[in-house]
Amino acid sequence: MTIRTELRDSLIVAKKEFKILSRKKALVIPLFLFPIIMIVFFGYGMGGTVKNAPILIVNDDTGRASSFLVQEIGNYSGKYDGNPMFSVTYTKDMSQSEAESKIDAGIYKGVLLIPHDYSDSIAKNESTSLTLLTDSSDTTTSGIIVNFMKQLLAKTGSVILNVPNIYGNLEYLDFLTPGIIALTVFMGSVATTGSAIAGEKEDGTLVRMLMTPVSKRSVILGKTIYQLILQLARAVVLIFAAYLLVGFHMNGSWLIIALVLVIFTLGGVGMGIVMSSRVEDMESFFQLNMLVTMPSMFVTGVFFPLSSVPNWMRYIAYCLPLTYAIDAMRAIMIKGQGLNAISTDLIILSLFAIVTFTLGVHLFRREA
Repeated sequence: MTIRTELRDSLIVAKKEFKILSRKKALVIPLFLFPIIMIVFFGYGMGGTVKNAPILIVNDDTGRASSFLVQEIGNYSGKYDGNPMFSVTYTKDMSQSEAESKIDAGIYKGVLLIPHDYSDSIAKNESTSLTLLTDSSDTTTSGIIVNFMKQLLAKTGSVILNVPNIYGNLEYLDFLTPGIIALTVFMGSVATTGSAIAGEKEDGTLVRMLMTPVSKRSVILGKTIYQLILQLARAVVLIFAAYLLVGFHMNGSWLIIALVLVIFTLGGVGMGIVMSSRVEDMESFFQLNMLVTMPSMFVTGVFFPLSSVPNWMRYIAYCLPLTYAIDAMRAIMIKGQGLNAISTDLIILSLFAIVTFTLGVHLFRREA
């Protein structure tokens, strides 16, 4: 069988999948509407908290007033669930652009810049200003840091807090949208691929399909093409819906977003094939799917920053590919960063795709 024939058969299988989807009219609307509902209801109904948020204080002043301010910030005793809200470190002689690069890299959630004449201005009772940079892509943590600093500086009426918007005016919905897209692609690619194969095994469709001249490779490739088109379409619809409904703005490259989603979808398809190869009917697959995919919704930072979850849960999150997909999506969509910033995420997602897809193809060819 030639490569041209294999590709032609794969396109036939993909066309078959779209025809099946078109007949399930009751499924098509929820398929696209569900993630939009999640954005609207979760976005307006949920928030979050902060634990151990890293803050850097850049103190270029040597006077008593700045020392007192630094001490007050360091001694802040606000805690959540026994953990301090902030983890404060100190330095000097750092420019604002350098501080912004630290925030871009995710090293700090906030950087407070104290100018060299701060103490002199306080002593003379003159108006002075401090600059607070925050990672506003994490709107929950950023908002808490800004509110804390404002309350602390309110005791000194002559101090103005300048808070530049590094990434523009962002809200919680801007933080939520990339996470919902990644979650939708992950759960959608795993569930639809796995349930399709499990359902075809259960009703005998898969056996009859493989009795035709179509090869197993063509079946897998066709289902993969179908998933890539479907998940990319869902992501585009979701981004435009977020823009129209809640004012979300895409700051990064559409091509890089597509690259991340393609790699992540391949991994989800592979996982769906692996899971469906271990069951014989739809009911068993759905139970297994719920066990594997549902926890990912709550521990990978979709709704809250990872800094707000317990340590043991954070360790689980770092073992799940969805965590890295969300991190990459937020870096691109909110911060407008490029491939260099998400290189680690891409490597991990690529390894996930290679391992699951290779294993899925092996199991499918062995058992089908």
